[in-house]
Amino acid sequence: MTTRVYLHVGAPKSGTTYLQGVLEANRQRLADAGVLLVGDRHLDRIHAALQVRDDQRLADLPETARHAWTTLVRQIAEWPGESAVLSYELFAAASATQARRALADLAAYDVHVVVTARDLGRAAVSAWQERLKFGLTTRLERWTPTDEAEGGEWGWHTLDPAAVAERWGSTLSADHVHIVTAPRPGVAPDELWHRFADACGLADLPMQLDVERTNESLGVVQAELLRRVNRVLGPEIRGSRQRSVWIRDLLAQDVLGPLGHEPIGTTESEVEAARATWEQSVERIRAAAYLVHGDLDDLRPADHAGRLPGQVADAELVEAATQCISALVVELRDRTLAGRTAGAAGPRARLRHLAERATAPYANRRVRQLAQRVAELEREVQSSRRLHLRVAALQDVVTELLLDPEHQDRGVTEKALRAYRRGAL
Repeated sequence: MTTRVYLHVGAPKSGTTYLQGVLEANRQRLADAGVLLVGDRHLDRIHAALQVRDDQRLADLPETARHAWTTLVRQIAEWPGESAVLSYELFAAASATQARRALADLAAYDVHVVVTARDLGRAAVSAWQERLKFGLTTRLERWTPTDEAEGGEWGWHTLDPAAVAERWGSTLSADHVHIVTAPRPGVAPDELWHRFADACGLADLPMQLDVERTNESLGVVQAELLRRVNRVLGPEIRGSRQRSVWIRDLLAQDVLGPLGHEPIGTTESEVEAARATWEQSVERIRAAAYLVHGDLDDLRPADHAGRLPGQVADAELVEAATQCISALVVELRDRTLAGRTAGAAGPRARLRHLAERATAPYANRRVRQLAQRVAELEREVQSSRRLHLRVAALQDVVTELLLDPEHQDRGVTEKALRAYRRGAL
């Protein structure tokens, strides 16, 4: 039965997508080692965090979503192995009261809280980008994480590792609270995983680490374009669900994301604010004696060269808008054609079409493997067919040669020999 639970609560934009990708890619390896990856789907963990945080958005979701945390706790209780890992970055937004209540549901286990964090200056820029994907219209030059409401998902409330650790570790001993720092650029790409694995008791397990890495960041031109589009879209796209589907997923990630990745700079005032937060955070972490995996200096805001969105020229925005419109037309065409094909065949076909779209990223690799195997089998069939023809021709020759000389047809024998020679050569 489960005795230990590692609860990775954030912070957001600290390499969590990569870490969760490694965990998912190694789900069976973990299970074989007695470790449960909690949650059958990432969506289950998202809903669980909403339940823990008493988020009002749950009211618009199915009944199962409203009890997702309860379901995950039951999964842990039913797991026959020794430990479980639960990872989702926006548990970090929970209040101290909400965190204590969630930990009380896990009181039967030896719970370790894991907090990942990165360069706080870049974390602030990333947080602004994430807010853009949900309709923010404020310029980066005028925005700061302190503008976010208490309990929000993208303020210092969630980005500061000390603040997150204090809320989630208030009922735990210091050696059960782990701070994992994301290494600076230039370090081995899997270093973050090794630090995280050390915190979660997974360091000795052989894992597949070559998972796909997605770049979800927008370039400075594309970010400014999105901000301006948000000013027009504001009244049209309402609610977090619509914004996540149409602004974040379609416009930001599918269309604008691939168009450019020029780094976004940071204002001097924001760097100073991030450094003040880092200094205070380091003092609190050290005073609390939390376990640190990595180097707290990795969190120090570094000077990052790069343009600010306000420095983007109008001509650049026009070019990006042209590319964006072109990509949207192609996307609309593809979706329309797919919808017509699905609609013409009835509800079952539409359901199959949706399932195929949902599983496409996972199916593509298998399709390529099967295609390679089919090609190999076709080559084997062709080789076997050639051999069969040679044997048939040889059989004709042998048959003619074994006939009584009086019944042999010289023309037929010569024809059989020629056929065999062609097949043999």
